[in-house]
Order: sequence, then C-alpha cells, then structure tokens
Amino acid sequence: MNPIVTSILSTIIEHIFEAMMAPTPAPPPSTPPGIVRPALQNGPLAVMGPPSNGFAQFNHQTLRLSASLQIRDTQNRIVMSGTLQQPVPVLYKLDEYGTVQRVWVLTREEAEIADQLIKQRLPAAPPKQ
Repeated sequence: MNPIVTSILSTIIEHIFEAMMAPTPAPPPSTPPGIVRPALQNGPLAVMGPPSNGFAQFNHQTLRLSASLQIRDTQNRIVMSGTLQQPVPVLYKLDEYGTVQRVWVLTREEAEIADQLIKQRLPAAPPKQ
C-alpha cells in the first residue's frame, strides 16, 4: 500500500478516536440564581395563559398577540406559541399598536427577582390625607 495513503488513513482514525474519547461538552448553563436576564428588568410581570387564536390571557386581561411575536423560554430560546400549554409567569412587551410583541417565560427565581426590581422602580404612593 502507498505510504501516503496509510499515513492519511491512520491520521483520520486517530482523529476519530480522539473525538470519541473527548468529554462531551456540558450544556450551556441556565441563568445563575439571583440574576435576571437583562431584557427582563423592565416590563409588565404577569401570568400568561396558553395562546389561542392570536390572543392570550395576561393575568385578568386578554391581549392580542403581534404577528411578529417572539416568545423566549427560560433558557432564552425562541419557542413557538403552541409549546405553552399551561399558565406560566412572564414579562412581556407591547408594540406601538398595543399588541404583545415579546414574551419572556420566567423561572420561579426570575419571577421573584423581576417582581422585586419592578417594585423598586415604582414611585412611592403619595401619603393619604
């Protein structure tokens, strides 16, 4: 056999074995506890019901969903609206027409932290007279 072909084949086989023996990469970490994704530090906090026919329930309010709606799951991946089958805590953003344009599904920890951040930004209620 040609020594060049033998060398090429042995190099290929070595690379295959190295790839098989290499440790599998760990999945990307989710957001560390106590940290809210930057996009989640503003906006209304609600429990969103499963979307249906272009609408979704946000707490006690039914809102129309934008044609350009983006829903991001707890790992910040864009998901289809049909994947939400039960009520979930979310932060959302309305577009200039009043339709829901962006939705971020929150973990329980994110919901608690986002709620605290939102309350800190609200102006204090005026004293009662």
